[in-house]
Amino acid sequence: MPDNFYPVRSFQKYVSEGVVCKYSRGDTIVLPGESIEKVIYVHSGKVSLYFLEEKKEKLMYYARRHCVINRLFAFEMAALSHIVAEEDSEVCFFSERQLFEIFKQDEEAHREFLKNFTNKCGFFMNVSKEMDIYSPTSRVLRFIDELCTTQGKLVNYGYEIDLKLTQKTISEITGVHPVTVCKILGWLKEEGVLRKTSKKILIYDLPKLKKLINHSINC
Repeated sequence: MPDNFYPVRSFQKYVSEGVVCKYSRGDTIVLPGESIEKVIYVHSGKVSLYFLEEKKEKLMYYARRHCVINRLFAFEMAALSHIVAEEDSEVCFFSERQLFEIFKQDEEAHREFLKNFTNKCGFFMNVSKEMDIYSPTSRVLRFIDELCTTQGKLVNYGYEIDLKLTQKTISEITGVHPVTVCKILGWLKEEGVLRKTSKKILIYDLPKLKKLINHSINC
């Protein structure tokens, strides 16, 4: 799951013009239903955006330094979003007037802002495609394979993904029930493909993982 999509580094030089607030880990930045009509720029740390539906929260994405979260215009889904500091963080709030003033004087900032939201749209379109086309097992396998490609480190026994991922997070990203995620990870461990710890995913047999992906797609 991306944590900044496309970095809007140009906003960094305008932080002094916005409203900067500091939050401790676990603090709420925006409550569900709260209308702030601002763009949130992550100056440091890590925040997360959840959607609240039927009294359940679903993780949509993380936002690290240089990421923007658009709460400028009110719409139904935005009203359901809950924004939380995942670690000690500092964010800057820009109003509509401030944002458009930045765009007037800085074409690069405007370009980066548009690229950030274009990447977000592309990411969620891809998630929708995955949900529609692939089975739950295939989605989990493909997710792990993508992590290995983008963040895996080659070690003597195979690959190591140095990332803290709970089964709940994998469930939220892939749209697969947590119990099913647990069963799939247990099956992969029994097959000697990988082992997940609280801090890492250890992949022992990447070729077999890819073979299982192809098998799950064709089934």
